[in-house]
Order: sequence, then C-alpha cells, then structure tokens
Amino acid sequence: MPDTTSKYLLSDANSLRQIKFAQFRAQVPALLLVAVAFALKAIFPNTGNWLYTVALALAILGIVVYVFIGLCFRYRQRIPLPPETALLSPIEGRIEHIRGSGDITLLAVRKNILDSVELRSPHSDCQLDNGELWLTTEAGKINFRFNFNRIQWFAEPDLSAGNIIGIVSGSGSCSVIFPGKPGFSVQPGDAVKAAEPLISLFNTPGPAQPEPAPEKVSPPAEEGGEI
Repeated sequence: MPDTTSKYLLSDANSLRQIKFAQFRAQVPALLLVAVAFALKAIFPNTGNWLYTVALALAILGIVVYVFIGLCFRYRQRIPLPPETALLSPIEGRIEHIRGSGDITLLAVRKNILDSVELRSPHSDCQLDNGELWLTTEAGKINFRFNFNRIQWFAEPDLSAGNIIGIVSGSGSCSVIFPGKPGFSVQPGDAVKAAEPLISLFNTPGPAQPEPAPEKVSPPAEEGGEI
C-alpha cells in the first residue's frame, strides 16, 4: 500500500520495483551490445585497429542506448497529495485537444518518449477490468482509452486516486471520453503530470436521497381543560 504524508503521496515500493524491472528488461539488448564489443576484442586481440574501432563503436552505441532507455523510464517516487475533489490525468504529457461532439467531450493527452512512465489512477472510484479503465458518474460513464505499443497493468492495483497502477513506456496518448461538457481546469497545449487535475472540482455523488417529510406537530393541550 502507498504511504501518505500531510503533503505527499509516496509510491508503493512494489510498483517502483516493477518499473525498475521493466527498465532492466528494456536495457538488456544494450548491455549485450557492450558485452559483444568486449568479447570481439578479447577473442581477436591481434586483428589490427579496424576491429578495435568496430568494438569501440559498438561499446559506445550500447552505452548511449543504455542511458537513453534509462531516461525513458523516469518516474517519481513521491507526488503532491492529489485533491480529493479532482479528476486526475492518468499519464504525463501535454493536452493535445479538447473536442465536443454531440453529448460527449473528448480530451486527449499526448505523451512523448521522455515523459515519465507512471500510469496513475485518475479517481478513487475508477474500475479496471481486462485492461479497460472507466469511471461511473451520474452523468454517465467516463472512459479512458490508451494508445501505446507497450502498456503494462499491475495485478490487482490499488485504485485510490494518484496511485501507480501500471506502466506506459514510449510515446502514445490517452483519450478520455466524458459525457456532457464538463468544466476542465486545463486547455489544449498545457503540460500535465500524472495525477495532476484535469477537472479540479469533480465528484461522483450517489443518487439524491428524498428529503424527509416534515413531522406533524400536535398543538399543545389548553390548560384548564376538562378532564
């Protein structure tokens, strides 16, 4: 379970381990490239400068790729505590567009390759099933659709607002489909981080309860009446 302080939400240690493991798997080819470079020079020590040049180039390429992949797997160990009244962005990126069509509104967040890989829960009432993330409101269902070549959902994640629930690596986008025309706190071109508000004042109230009927108050008995 993630920890919280008065100002920050601390990411779950198991989630961070999964991110680091995914990073290591992506970096394995780069490490193999460096290993091949050293092996070439060790196996063929007397082949002249041309093989040394090839081995050096392979080693440099492997190191550059290794560092670049590390930059592509950035994440935050702690984030500012999300407002309880907000609907949050699930990924880091930039607001690509906000478009209305009939009785729905589409908001798209575009992530570039160097944005953080965190996939965070947009709201504590969200539901996740078979890779589908949605939120039910009185106005209708809000759907979150992810367009990534690589997306990894954690098993049985804690969907409390702001918690890491998966990994999105590389470039891609998240499209959020809203019923109606909500009041957004962002506009096209704005940069957002994962778990920053898309809508600052947002709630999912339950069905309204009928007001209780006023009680009938009997008039007080007059003093001195007959017994």
